[in-house]
Amino acid sequence: MKIILSIDGGGIRGIVPAALLSYLEKKIQEITGDPRLRIADLVDFVAGTSTGSIVGSMMLIPNETGSHPKHEMTDIVNLYFEMGESVFKKHFWHNLKTIWGLLGPQFPASNIDTPLLKYLDHYKMKDLMKPCMFSGYDIEKRRVNFYTNDDEAEKYAHYLVKDVVRGSTSIPAYFPPARYQDGVDVNTIVDGGVFANNPSLAAFIEISKTIFKFEDKSKKRKLRDIVIISLGTGSIKQKPFPYKKSKKWGKAQWMMPVIDVLLSSHSEVTDYEMKKIFDTYDTMHNYHRLNPPILLGDSSGLNASKENLVRLLKDVDNYIEENRVMLNTLAREIVDLNYMVRL
Repeated sequence: MKIILSIDGGGIRGIVPAALLSYLEKKIQEITGDPRLRIADLVDFVAGTSTGSIVGSMMLIPNETGSHPKHEMTDIVNLYFEMGESVFKKHFWHNLKTIWGLLGPQFPASNIDTPLLKYLDHYKMKDLMKPCMFSGYDIEKRRVNFYTNDDEAEKYAHYLVKDVVRGSTSIPAYFPPARYQDGVDVNTIVDGGVFANNPSLAAFIEISKTIFKFEDKSKKRKLRDIVIISLGTGSIKQKPFPYKKSKKWGKAQWMMPVIDVLLSSHSEVTDYEMKKIFDTYDTMHNYHRLNPPILLGDSSGLNASKENLVRLLKDVDNYIEENRVMLNTLAREIVDLNYMVRL
């Protein structure tokens, strides 16, 4: 049995899946009696898009000896408080130069480059502790990129994690595209959310080339052999675009609504597809979608104020309180699959 963790994009609302994983991690430590155990120790594959790639990569960074994850999930929750305001900080001269984002990205590249270097250092994809996949879209080659660290080709094994995450978080119009290369392979990447804001379906397909790569190819993999835990960045009330206004819009007015629709609709469609796949084979119990409603926090992924982060955590606390039995059962399932099945 393999456990797949998938984490959506959503800007600063990445604190939501981080907090959910923190709760599961603490519950797992309580069940096992091992305070050093990390949820990263117990999953087999991690996929992330945009802010999900930050959460996913941070949880897989090894400690000094390389034997254990460096960070507990609480550290990653705190990371959003530490780096959030600097990532989405507006600079007067940059605003003036770009006419407040009309003629250039809303935020300078340094806003995101500096903290990624600080927290991800010079780790390479191959250094991360579990097979993983982070998404990005190459705007020069016009192709989808799934950056993995453990497939048979190992094409991206030597890429710097900070570069891959920088690409996956480059929201069009908000940050400049990321540009990096390994040898002669040049990448010009924007946010993977433009095509896979919810990466669970992509992860479901990708695992055949990673965690199942050494298995007998003639052996059919069954859905009962896979558990997918898909974490959203919060279910929000979508802003409507009234017909009377939208029918008059041109390219300029449609730019931001299109991004909003792309990011939100993809997550919903992917969740629908995953449910249909698992339900068709009577394995719905192996698919878990955790996506708290955002009622107190700001639905925008750009509001990195400490007040908003606190409100988002309150939304998570309310979700946990209402779904404590389900979450505790999931934590127990993760433990049982590791300690009973594998041993």
